[in-house]
Amino acid sequence: MIEKNSLSRRTVLALLGALPAVAQTPLGHSEQVPEPLPPSAPTVHPGVNVHDLFAISGDQLITGEEHFGIINGHLSVGVNYQDVGILSGLFAPPYASSDFYFELRIFGEKVRTERYDWHPNEVRRKGAFGAINVSTSMLLLTGMRAGVLAVTFYNSATRAQKVPVQLNISGDLSQNDCRTSFDDVKNWGFSRPDTRKVKTTRVVEGQRVSLYNSAGAVALGADFDNLTWSPLSAWSFHWDSAITLGAKERKTHYIAVALGPRDEAESACNEILKDPAGAIQRSRELFARRTGNLFSPMPVFEASNRLLSDYYIRSIQHLMLNRWEVPEFALNPVYTTGSIKGGCLGCYLWDLGILAEILPLFDPPGVRAHIAQFLKTDISQHNRLNPVDGQGYGGPYLVNEEMIVALIYYYVLHTGDVRFLEEQVNGRSILDWVFYHATFGDDLSKPAHLVDYGEDASHLELRHRYNYNHLLPDVNGGRYVSYVRASKLATLAGKRREDIDARPGPLKELLTKTLWSSEHRWFGFGPIGGPLDFRYTNIIFTLIGSGVLDADQEKGLLSHLNEKEFLSDYGLHSISKLDPAFDQADTDHGGGGSYVAFPSAIAEGLYKGGYVNFAEDILQRTLWWGQRMPYWPDSVVANQIDYRRDTPLQCTMDASAGAQCVIFGICGVRVEPHGEVILNPRPPQFSPQISLNGLKIRGHNIDLVADRGRYEVRVNGRKISSAVGTPVIIPAANPGGIGHEG
Repeated sequence: MIEKNSLSRRTVLALLGALPAVAQTPLGHSEQVPEPLPPSAPTVHPGVNVHDLFAISGDQLITGEEHFGIINGHLSVGVNYQDVGILSGLFAPPYASSDFYFELRIFGEKVRTERYDWHPNEVRRKGAFGAINVSTSMLLLTGMRAGVLAVTFYNSATRAQKVPVQLNISGDLSQNDCRTSFDDVKNWGFSRPDTRKVKTTRVVEGQRVSLYNSAGAVALGADFDNLTWSPLSAWSFHWDSAITLGAKERKTHYIAVALGPRDEAESACNEILKDPAGAIQRSRELFARRTGNLFSPMPVFEASNRLLSDYYIRSIQHLMLNRWEVPEFALNPVYTTGSIKGGCLGCYLWDLGILAEILPLFDPPGVRAHIAQFLKTDISQHNRLNPVDGQGYGGPYLVNEEMIVALIYYYVLHTGDVRFLEEQVNGRSILDWVFYHATFGDDLSKPAHLVDYGEDASHLELRHRYNYNHLLPDVNGGRYVSYVRASKLATLAGKRREDIDARPGPLKELLTKTLWSSEHRWFGFGPIGGPLDFRYTNIIFTLIGSGVLDADQEKGLLSHLNEKEFLSDYGLHSISKLDPAFDQADTDHGGGGSYVAFPSAIAEGLYKGGYVNFAEDILQRTLWWGQRMPYWPDSVVANQIDYRRDTPLQCTMDASAGAQCVIFGICGVRVEPHGEVILNPRPPQFSPQISLNGLKIRGHNIDLVADRGRYEVRVNGRKISSAVGTPVIIPAANPGGIGHEG
């Protein structure tokens, strides 16, 4: 039976970190002060299964079976939740069996699922066939390319029953040859790897079957008695067995699966079956510890509105779900753009750059390693890293330069590790690489100009005949931001450059003079000297709060942020509903919804720009994400509760932009270049009380509790109370910003 989580979400959060109390009485009057912050608590309570922190019941979920899976940082498995005993697809990079299919039957029938729930590394399902109740738990074992399917049979009848059991193992059922495939995949990019042409040979040894070829093997073992292997035809390979259940009797059996080099997979399978229940228990304990260790550097957020609390925890978990700890990879750990069922394991700079603020809090050494690897591959020529060899692949993205500068800037800003700018990569210092990418496409010996990205620019990858090319306002606006950040980093390093300092102002003027239309209250695009065309894309909103726009321009853009153009009940549209390029089916950038990171990224910019009501409005429309999807996909529909289904990217790294917005938008956290930390929280109208506990930044450990009127900060043994709207400034722990706190 699938048991309901006995711990409330708030209790589990409190056990992960000291949770500031949220006032239970209505607040809002300026003279009222939130409840005092509690004393510190242990990071993880040893008796709590932190595995339940991310649990979600299947009856809430809209995620399709094709996109549904679990992961443990070494292996991702597809779980077919409509039946209690079906698994499909094994992805343990660099190894994969894309057509692996396992099916449990009793009495010759599949058992339909009545209830199921999801955890990051486990799915529990429950169903029945006649008087026989069947409950299963598919759990991935921590630190292994292996998992265990525990199957519990219960006879609800008043007489004994003999239950025939069948374990089917096959490959692609649509092919004449349905042998399972397996391969050692060298290049992991956007798509799931397809191994169907690389078939395996089967060998059965007692209670274990190995599906092997020269690349390695998938090994399966089961603890049923009297297993009989039946290779009856090209499409039917299965074990037959039977169990006898007395009246009201319950029995549990185990099926182990492992993959990798053949000897390792077979050895793992054998070891698991020696004590499968113990392996499951140990793995749950290790997963709880791993979760606590991974999230100990991250602040715990709680809100009076449960939807906002769930939104934060569901968003932040993607930092863990997309973290792979694979010894064969060029980086360990490596943060991939996707993870579930092998989808999009390429590491795209776009996605890490979007998370430039939050990643240095989570894993400073990992950020340094990824920055260095991107620079080694010359990211101006590629869009992603292949995690196996660390090399660059694919053509360049126009935002790459802005993203690598952002990663370096926020790493230095949020850790204080200025010495990182002196490190050498391929004959250049990190700071010189900042100059290289900030000035990419520019010549500082000549007057400033906007970059024309050409006729074939595919920035939005729009379908049909509609363009967005040549002089692009958002990308050129990003160049302004990169120059500002390069200037600040140069000053911190004591290597100030007047030519870098002088560039942002002229770029800002050119953007207004060349592309701004007062009539349209929007930025146009087009070739140099040519007429402007207008594409009402939500990417333009990312310029708000960046400093490149004046107040009239920001208000002009915001005049379009309404129900008629960009807003619908369930989110933000990527293109205005009035734009001729709008295409409901093109969710990410074509209008049907929005790329998953953009609503929160835009909302964060609006918070920084002082447009709090607009920010709250966008966020409130997307809070449903936290309760209807176990992990978030490439993009989400805005005018109905749905998501983009025609993509393998169903668990995207930059979904953590939601948590980033909570910390740096709602809670108003900002770090100045010389190390001062500023807090300026804005509790939303839809969640009047919020708290942030355990924010570790620039050598401080900060707690915050706020209501709509006042807030309290605890840092370094001090308590500071302030009115909402009046920032609290925490002096630099390391004055001057020079040092190594990473």
